[in-house]
Amino acid sequence: LSRLDMAGNLLEFRFVPSLIRVERQLTYDQVNETYKEDGLLCETYRLSQLLRRKRIDRGALVLSLPEVAIQISPDSSVSLQMIEQETPSRMMVAELMILYNWMVARFCADHRIPLLYRAQAEPSEKLSIDEAGYCYYVFKQRRKLNPLIIDTQAKPHAGLGVDAYTNASSPIRRYFDLIVQRQIGNFLLKEAPVYDEEGLEKMRMGLDVVLKDLERMKRNRTRYWIQKFLLQHTGDNFRAIVLDAMRNRYRIVLTDLLLVVEMKRQEGQDFSGGQAIVVKIKKSDPWNDLLKVEYAGAG
Repeated sequence: LSRLDMAGNLLEFRFVPSLIRVERQLTYDQVNETYKEDGLLCETYRLSQLLRRKRIDRGALVLSLPEVAIQISPDSSVSLQMIEQETPSRMMVAELMILYNWMVARFCADHRIPLLYRAQAEPSEKLSIDEAGYCYYVFKQRRKLNPLIIDTQAKPHAGLGVDAYTNASSPIRRYFDLIVQRQIGNFLLKEAPVYDEEGLEKMRMGLDVVLKDLERMKRNRTRYWIQKFLLQHTGDNFRAIVLDAMRNRYRIVLTDLLLVVEMKRQEGQDFSGGQAIVVKIKKSDPWNDLLKVEYAGAG
């Protein structure tokens, strides 16, 4: 339970054992279409905007890009849809999730409840958006980020702009969150913690490896299906932005698919970072993660 004032300042919060009764089940699209006419949703969106502004003022980085949704038709053809992440409904979910996870982390740290926290050190450099555009900025800034870490001590999460953070909002689908819920649940019931700090440290080492493996699998899966899609479009042109110019090749991102690929540097070519170009798909081999593109013109 929490209480915020009209300016989005958190006045108080507390945790109690409770049951949630779902009165409405809304999709992201339904919320986007109706939130302006719904007093509660409209106010939630306004508060979410204020919460984000406060995080940004504390140094948070908003590096959101569309998410690639993969669809496979009965004839095995692949289609892709880019799902925008900066809609009102998704902002509400994201900001309230961050607020909740911060409250859990702060509560457990203040009450000395053994816990697994998420943390991230300040980026090595903070860039600004220039004429190359937002997509180029996001890819370049992400390279400057320090890795996320799991720790048994509360530390700042620079990327989110909070002084403590954990994962607690999805215990049904994430084991990390279930661990956190068990710890805070036992505290509220005045029982001993399910896990002591030594036990959490052992879990931390295992979880760190598993989470990294899962993230790699997710990236590889998405890359595979995008290349399956591009296999259907061999010979077609796609827009791209140059990320890096190297001695014998360029690293580019296909902007409509958010896929990073390398392009062989041809004699006479002299592209710079942020330059928009058009490339042709020459070959796509999803199984071996091989994608060959060549320059097809200015962007």
